[in-house]
Amino acid sequence: AKNVSSDLTTSGGNIKLSGISGTQDFTTSGGNLDLDHLSGKVTGRTSGGNIHLANSKDDIELTTSGGNIEAENSDGKVRLVTSGGSISLKRLKGNIKATTSGGNIDGEFISDELNTHTSGGNVSLRNMSCDLETSTSGGNIEVEMKDLFKYVSITNSSGNIDLQMPGNKGVDLKMKGGKIKTSSLNNFSGSVEADRIDGKLNGGGSSVKVSAGSGRINLSL
Repeated sequence: AKNVSSDLTTSGGNIKLSGISGTQDFTTSGGNLDLDHLSGKVTGRTSGGNIHLANSKDDIELTTSGGNIEAENSDGKVRLVTSGGSISLKRLKGNIKATTSGGNIDGEFISDELNTHTSGGNVSLRNMSCDLETSTSGGNIEVEMKDLFKYVSITNSSGNIDLQMPGNKGVDLKMKGGKIKTSSLNNFSGSVEADRIDGKLNGGGSSVKVSAGSGRINLSL
């Protein structure tokens, strides 16, 4: 990879960068950002366009005011923000933070740490092998944990939450919602009520906190 530092600004055009490392800082008012095989400190902003990130690493921060964000096959410290669009995350590793004010969030094959939030949309996360914090104020949340580490925190104001996780792990489980449905809790000590569960699974361990507000929670092990 070529090691260059760039500072790019365009009013409406698209920005496409590939195969470079170093410090990149770029802004476009309307165009899309297409970023591939970048490494180093990467900061990009677009006021309206979509962002596509692939095969990149190190320290990446990307923001769009209206467009969608797609990120795949990347690792490191990754920060993604859109004010209106949806977010798609695939095969990411590291400290990942992704936020949208309105759109849906879809993710799969994430490892290490994921922090992702939407103010209105649905959240669908599959094959998670990471610490996870996720929330939405309005949509539904579906999460499939492949493995559990330190913590899982899932919060919803009114929509439903579906959580699938391994049943053979030590878990400190706290759940509250309008109504809770679980598959049989084997080796569980604690309290189980229609709208609240608090106790230890397999002796305790990973912290799993699920709060659905008035929504339903469905837990399958």
